[in-house]
Amino acid sequence: MKEIKKANIQTQKQTKEAEKIPWLFGLEVKDLANPITIRRIRILQLSVLTLALAYASYYVWENFLRAPTGVELVNEMVDAAGGEQAWNNIKSGQFTRSQNVYAENGELLSKQAETFYFNKSETGLDLMIEATTKNGEKVVISKDKEGFWATKESKPSDPRKTSKDLGMMCDSKFCEPSCKAQMAFFRFSMPFKLKDNGVRPDVNNVTALTILDWNPLENIHMEAEPLVLDVSYKPTVGKDKWRFIVDPETKLIHKMEYYNKSDFGTYRPEEIYWSDHKTVDGITFSHRWTRFWGNGQVMDEYIYSDVKFNDQIDEAHFERPEGLDWVTTE
Repeated sequence: MKEIKKANIQTQKQTKEAEKIPWLFGLEVKDLANPITIRRIRILQLSVLTLALAYASYYVWENFLRAPTGVELVNEMVDAAGGEQAWNNIKSGQFTRSQNVYAENGELLSKQAETFYFNKSETGLDLMIEATTKNGEKVVISKDKEGFWATKESKPSDPRKTSKDLGMMCDSKFCEPSCKAQMAFFRFSMPFKLKDNGVRPDVNNVTALTILDWNPLENIHMEAEPLVLDVSYKPTVGKDKWRFIVDPETKLIHKMEYYNKSDFGTYRPEEIYWSDHKTVDGITFSHRWTRFWGNGQVMDEYIYSDVKFNDQIDEAHFERPEGLDWVTTE
């Protein structure tokens, strides 16, 4: 009897200890065909943990590790420069571009300053260039409804010859007097022009191509490797190719490479380093563009000054002056 009583007490003790275990940990499902026991709560816990880890990994990858796509990087570059809306709100303005040209030994060879007046009209972009020749003559080149026109010392001048003498025409047979002026404004409008239809931006994860043995980008402090944005166009839009070296932190352009195919079938690459970024009327852009000789000396530089985006310039400003004999040309 004592042994039976002792056994009952032991059984009751084991039962009480078993009741202390939370019921959730004791849920069991038995497969009648295959006697495998599954603890549901542990599977649920494992599933939740797996989902949490997957989400955390995705969040870190998406926000910190993944390189941006071409379109994403362009959007970030545009925002860093002031935003697409701010640029679109600019209808007219002006800026002065001064060019200094140097020899390989650092000697200053020439200086030239050009003032650009622009107006975004319904028919396109109106441009007027005011410059001074090497002989100190004041030159104006523009276009109105009758075509291109130019003046030299306030007298009618042949627009093609005047533009060519200023070095503002390329070697293409289709070149017009506004050729390089249009290209100058196009580059000045970066990165906003990368939002145009037909642009194909692509982030390149390879090291930026460097034509020079000496790389000025080494002197620019960046927390991480620069981003490389390659830009091409739909065949129906254009064949030129561009490469932009972008600071991964500020999303500002520090180098531009341009690959243009001439009428003679040759490629003429350019590389220009952009520095001295400043904000004017809400738009942030580089105020100094520099090209270098292979020995590290400055080849030439463009310096931007007197930038005004709030000036109201109407279409009449781009029309040829009245009272001059426009039949007379050089």
